[in-house]
Amino acid sequence: MVTTYSTIVATRNRPEALALSLPLILTQTRLPEAVLVVDSSDDPRPNAELVARMAAGAKIPVTHRTSAPSLPFQRNIGMAGVTSNVIMFPDDDSLLYPDAMEHMMRIYDLDVAGQVGGVRAADTRSAPPGVLNAIDRAGGPTYKMRPTDRIKTLIARPRHRLEAKLFPDPFAVIGDRMTARIGAMPEALAAEGAVTIPWMTGYRMSFRTPLIHARGFNQKLGRYALFEDIDASLGILQGGHLLIGAPKAKIFHHKAPDRRANGATIGAMHVLNRAYVVARTGETDPATRRITRRYLAYKIAQYASGAMSEFGRERLAGARAAYRGTTEILTAPPENLDATYLRWRAQLIHER
Repeated sequence: MVTTYSTIVATRNRPEALALSLPLILTQTRLPEAVLVVDSSDDPRPNAELVARMAAGAKIPVTHRTSAPSLPFQRNIGMAGVTSNVIMFPDDDSLLYPDAMEHMMRIYDLDVAGQVGGVRAADTRSAPPGVLNAIDRAGGPTYKMRPTDRIKTLIARPRHRLEAKLFPDPFAVIGDRMTARIGAMPEALAAEGAVTIPWMTGYRMSFRTPLIHARGFNQKLGRYALFEDIDASLGILQGGHLLIGAPKAKIFHHKAPDRRANGATIGAMHVLNRAYVVARTGETDPATRRITRRYLAYKIAQYASGAMSEFGRERLAGARAAYRGTTEILTAPPENLDATYLRWRAQLIHER
């Protein structure tokens, strides 16, 4: 079976990022049926002009629409009319290798029983060969990652392995638990090197369209909506469908060097949103609550060690203030969970 897909890109105030990523989306060895850019920029004209130029020479429909700012909202309105079998949701700073989508879609093709609900590409440490150099030589719009983001990319894998042993991430604990309940992945996927995964990161994720239509992205998480991708991923697992990693599909996250929220808001979101997403899974037994609070305490300790700048100090203060609400969020009855989270959010999170 040949599976169809469409691509939805949510963007805001980052035309340089979209100018790098969109051409790679439109030159995949396996093209989508359509590409839609959902733009909440203060001035959408640069992105609209870019999309118009790219659409003129594209083999598929490429469209631009404006939206109010909010990552979940932009993704929800973007996917509303999609009829393809699968939706790909790259960030505007996701740089796809030429055959990334071919390898991702191969997983869906082989999953004839429909056991797979989502597929994630493999993260890489470098951009597709020649892409950034070619842009620089042509004098086109480009940008450089912050040194801190480059360092994080290089050390991410060993750091995650160490953290998993000492301070397990509750998202991974819950995702692994749900995956074990669902069972093994289809045998046909083994030849592709596929593996089951506990959750997916937004810049390299895709979902079967009917499943993500039914789940949606949680707009209560706000504009920046930290962990909205993981919330959606865990929801797919809750519904009994596997998440699969496709190691042959490569995407580089060329992080744009902007911050969309102040330090206090970032710190509070990391704590409140994580507790809320955990609680939404219903996996809030005492052991999971302990794992969650221990992990959050570890992250706050990390923030304390990095509180040398004004942003770092604000982030630490926001995280500490939010930590006081985690017990209430993690123990809230399902019917009161949203209201409990929103009350704490209103007190602590102020997005611009």
